[in-house]
Amino acid sequence: MGNRDDRYDDIKPLVVSGRIKFFSDIFKYIPKTVVAKDLGKKGDRFTQLIKQLDGFTLKDLFLMAKFFRIDEAQMLDLVMKEYLANKDKVIKSDL
Repeated sequence: MGNRDDRYDDIKPLVVSGRIKFFSDIFKYIPKTVVAKDLGKKGDRFTQLIKQLDGFTLKDLFLMAKFFRIDEAQMLDLVMKEYLANKDKVIKSDL
């Protein structure tokens, strides 16, 4: 991560205040392309991972937590809330 995007600093206060409730909410404040590039992922692949969270590795999630300066538990909480909110859609589409 060369020059750190200033928008990364916006994420932690929004997580703490509860304005960011789900993992995907993060990308209302910082573009997916910025995070994907810093994570070493192609944009299309990153977008697909956001839609299917179980494709992310813990290493990816924890690295993003570091980018956003939140702890790993906060990142996992955001991902878990997103996963549970979309679980019924995922199960129905897999049938």
